[in-house]
Amino acid sequence: MQNNSIRFAYATEDVKDENMRIPTWNSRSSKRTLHIIFSCLVFAAVCAVIRHFMLRKENLPGLVSTFTSKCLHRDITIFIIDPVVLRSLLVVNESTPRCVLCTAGNVISLGVMEADWDKRGSVLQDLNDHGIVLQVMTSPDPRLLTRLNVPIPTHYIIHQGGIFRPFIHLVVFYKRADNFLWHSALEPSKTTGLNLSFGRNAGAYDRFNLQGMTVDGMRLHFPHTVEQFLAQISESEFIECDYERAQKFLEHNPMVETNLTQRGTRVLLKAKKVLDSIGVTFSLSSGTCLGWYRQCDFIPHTKDIDIEVPIQEFSTSMIPAFLKAGFKFLSMVGKVSDSFKIAFKAFGVKIDVNFLYEETTYLWYGGTESRTGRKFKYILPKSKVCWTDFMGLRVRVPCPVLPYIIASFGPKWNTSITSWIWTESGSNVKKNGVWSKEDRASFMYN
Repeated sequence: MQNNSIRFAYATEDVKDENMRIPTWNSRSSKRTLHIIFSCLVFAAVCAVIRHFMLRKENLPGLVSTFTSKCLHRDITIFIIDPVVLRSLLVVNESTPRCVLCTAGNVISLGVMEADWDKRGSVLQDLNDHGIVLQVMTSPDPRLLTRLNVPIPTHYIIHQGGIFRPFIHLVVFYKRADNFLWHSALEPSKTTGLNLSFGRNAGAYDRFNLQGMTVDGMRLHFPHTVEQFLAQISESEFIECDYERAQKFLEHNPMVETNLTQRGTRVLLKAKKVLDSIGVTFSLSSGTCLGWYRQCDFIPHTKDIDIEVPIQEFSTSMIPAFLKAGFKFLSMVGKVSDSFKIAFKAFGVKIDVNFLYEETTYLWYGGTESRTGRKFKYILPKSKVCWTDFMGLRVRVPCPVLPYIIASFGPKWNTSITSWIWTESGSNVKKNGVWSKEDRASFMYN
C-alpha cells in the first residue's frame, strides 16, 4: 500500500492506464480555478471598501443629528455653513428624496456663534459620554489690540471612533467691532487628510439671522438667506493687521495727535456709510493703506485719507450721496475714461477718492497737477481685495498687501518719511502727459 501510494503521487509516468489522467498544478484547469478564486477575492475586497465608504456617508447624518440635537438641548444653535451642502440644498427636489448632508462626503462644516458656544460646558461632557471626540484649535483673541496671548476656541474637529469615520468641522463665529462676524483661519497642519470646503482663510461676514428647516428627516439651521451667505464666501477673506509689527514701529516712531488721528476714523466711517449705501466697493489706498499695514493707524503727518474705487463702479449718484451725508465737495479732475479723481472734506479732514483703471498686466490711478495740467499715473500690481479691521471699521485692502506697499513706497516703506512730494516721491509715479487748456476748462472743478 505504501509503495502504491508513492507511485500514485509522484511517479505518474509509470501508470499504465492511458485513459487515466492525473491533474497537476500546471494544468490549464488549475490556472483557471486560481484565476477565478483571485478575482473573487479582489471583488470582495472592492465591495468591502465601497461598503465602508457608503457606511461612513450614511453615518454622517447620524453624527450631525446627535451633535446638533444635544447642542440644541442646551440652547446652542448649530448651523450649516458647508458650501457644497448649501448649494445642494438650493437645488434639492422634494419629489426625489435624497441625502442632502451626504453631498458633503466624509466631512461637513458647521458653524456656531460665540455667544451660544459660551454655554458649551455640559454639552462637551454629554458628547464625551456618547463617544464623540472634540479636537479643539485655539488662537489669540484678535479683539485685544495688544495681542495678549489670550486663547479663544476657533475650530473643532468632531468625530466618533472607527477607521472610516465621518467628521464635523465646527467653526466658531465671533462678533467684531463694526457689527461684522469673523472666524479665524484653520491651520492646514492640523487637518491633514481632510478635504475641507470652508475655513482655509480667516473670513469676515455681514451679520445674519438663522432659519430652520427639516432636511434629511431632522431639524437643521442655515444662514438667512442661503444665497446671500454663499455669495459672501468667495469675498470673505480677512487679514489681520500685524499688531506686533506696529508696536515695534511705534516704539521708534511714537504717535502724535493731529487732526487726522483725532477725526480720521469718523470721516472714514462717514464715507463708508455713503459708499455702502449705494453699493460701491472701495479699499484703502496709498498712505492710508501704508498706515494700516505699518502701524495699524493713520500716519499722523499725512493730511488726508485715500481710498480706491474701481472706475466701473462710479455712478453719477456718488457725489450727491456724499453731499447729502454732509461732506463738502472740494474737487473733481480728469475724465471718467482717464485719471478721474474726486475729493471731499468732513470734520476738517480731506478724503481723496482715487479711481482704479485696469490694464493687461497692472492697475493704475491718476493724478493731475491743477496749476499746470500735468498728468501722473500711479502703477500698481494686480490684486484682489480682502477684508481687515482698521480703527474698528471693516474695510477692504489690496490683497496681498506687501507687493502693493513696495510698489507705492519702495523697499524702505517701514521707515518714517515726513516729507513727501506726490508728483515724484512715490516709487510707482510715472508722467502721463498734459491736459490741454480746453480740457482743463471743461472737466477740472475746484
